[in-house]
Amino acid sequence: MTRARRLPWTRIGFVGLVAASLALGGWGLAIDTADAPDRTWLDVLYHDLQLFVLGADPASDGGHLSWQLQLARFIAPAAAVWAIVEAVRALFAERLRRLRERRTKGHAIVVGQTDAAGAVADALRTGGHTVLRAADHDDLDDAGLRGAAVVYACSDDTRNPSVNVLAVADVAATVRARGRGPRRLYAHVSDPELAIALQARHLACAASGVDFFTLDVLAARSLAARDAESLAAASAVAVIGSGDLARALVVALAREWELVSGVRNRLTILLVADDAATAADELAGRWGAITDTCDLRPVTRIPDGPAPDRIYVCPDDEDAALHTALADTALWHGTAGSLVLVLDRLAGLAGVLDGGGARVLDNLDGRLRTVVVHDLLAHTPYPEPRVHEDVYERLARAVHHVYLRNQLERGVAWASAPAMRRWEDLTEDLRESNRGWVLALPDRLARVGGTIAPRNGGPGATIAGELLDDLARAEHDLWESVRVGLGWRHGPVRDDARRVHPMIGVSWEDLLEPEKEKDRDVIRSLPEILAEFGLELVLYDP
Repeated sequence: MTRARRLPWTRIGFVGLVAASLALGGWGLAIDTADAPDRTWLDVLYHDLQLFVLGADPASDGGHLSWQLQLARFIAPAAAVWAIVEAVRALFAERLRRLRERRTKGHAIVVGQTDAAGAVADALRTGGHTVLRAADHDDLDDAGLRGAAVVYACSDDTRNPSVNVLAVADVAATVRARGRGPRRLYAHVSDPELAIALQARHLACAASGVDFFTLDVLAARSLAARDAESLAAASAVAVIGSGDLARALVVALAREWELVSGVRNRLTILLVADDAATAADELAGRWGAITDTCDLRPVTRIPDGPAPDRIYVCPDDEDAALHTALADTALWHGTAGSLVLVLDRLAGLAGVLDGGGARVLDNLDGRLRTVVVHDLLAHTPYPEPRVHEDVYERLARAVHHVYLRNQLERGVAWASAPAMRRWEDLTEDLRESNRGWVLALPDRLARVGGTIAPRNGGPGATIAGELLDDLARAEHDLWESVRVGLGWRHGPVRDDARRVHPMIGVSWEDLLEPEKEKDRDVIRSLPEILAEFGLELVLYDP
């Protein structure tokens, strides 16, 4: 901002200097050469211009000169030097900028010139983070790859779905070779189905730090989180549409619903579209959160009767979405903010409807609320440069969430133990323990003789018998190693402040049965946790 304000004054000063030199030089030359034979005004102008290159004959020899010419013969060369300096600066400005950016640290790099790249970059800047852009992954070093904290690969993948995947793979190889660079690598994948398949393959390998995301999914997750508290007492919501955004919103609402309402209540979600039945079957078969917490009802139109507590209008065709929100009067019977129009290409209309003094269209007395897909990414700022929780953090949350569900069903009281609290209220040690569980997922899969894949709605694999106890034994060893790594030690009485736990150093065979059952629960819940993310356990040899 400072540079932008200073530049016009610099130009004005340069022009003033040149004008002053020409005026004083012409005036002085006219006086000092008045007696020269055959002198013309063209001669005066020619010698005046020569002052800028130190070649004006009447002024070169010095001696008695008019004060006007004395000033001009110094001002003109100064203006010439100024022009040369500015030319050199402009010539090397881009190179100097790249050198500065190469030395930047702790920033985010966004690769690509797509809408997704722009949305991610804007969201990061809104969160107060430094963002450097790169046209493609060949420009990453110029964008300070060595000092970057995160890379978002967001090139256009409509023709080549692998372009962003290959970009982060290349960066990961570079980071390993150099021993320094970003530890978080995110690849935008336009196809949500492909993104899930890629997540499955990455989670099953030993490497970590890579995630695959879809802009619509991030937007839906953010919108559901934003509306979660206001929907805590809701009984039914409707989602109009069956495209990627609408489906992602159904999944996100199902997940958030259980967190705010508890495990006993179920939410009715009306999926409104011509192909709603097909879409609902696919969603229920893929996502465990939907079948566990919601009653998903496919309909072609919102039925007569009490209006849903919230109606989200988000079909793929935004023109149709706009027409639906502004013309279907059956949707206008809710409370303030109950009709939500989700916009992307038509984002400019948000200001027309919700723009305060700039508003030129009625928003149904506050019932119609517009949200913009790109703006949703900036809903929750993070202390580090990112715009979403990656799959590792979300899986760690899911591990804890399933643990809470199992303990509550056993009658364990809320907040009766340090772990019987929401994720946000856990100590950092307990969070790290859950994150360690996620990082050890490849080892679990190897022990069970299987892998993970996108969930297809069929009967999932189960773990029981001797295999269950073998894996539970390994689970106890993993729990102990994570705790010891965090500085915990054995003691007769648990003390979280002093990091003392009575189960550390105790072998599986010597554990009490309730403690063994906790480890078995973790293994039994593996399919349930994976189902939360549209994944399932696949055994190579059933």
